[in-house]
Amino acid sequence: MKTIDNLTPHIATHLSEVLSDELEANGITQTEFSKTTGINKNLLTEIIEGKQNINGELSIMLEQALGTDAEYWLELQKNYESDRTKIEATNKAC
Repeated sequence: MKTIDNLTPHIATHLSEVLSDELEANGITQTEFSKTTGINKNLLTEIIEGKQNINGELSIMLEQALGTDAEYWLELQKNYESDRTKIEATNKAC
């Protein structure tokens, strides 16, 4: 029997969804956000498209721009990677 501790998620949610929602909620375009934060526009686009992960430096830039702790962004990244790994392992076992 599965316990709550070892449940496999159905999908892995990339932090890009949260970031995209934050920008939309604050009426900020990707171009504006890129200029404000100093994050390269191409990199920002890849992050928002879920093609690029973030690191400590980027999490601090997000913290400074949005007022959300850098640890929050890193935790989202970690959870995404963990969930994706669990999903892949489950799919291989089937």
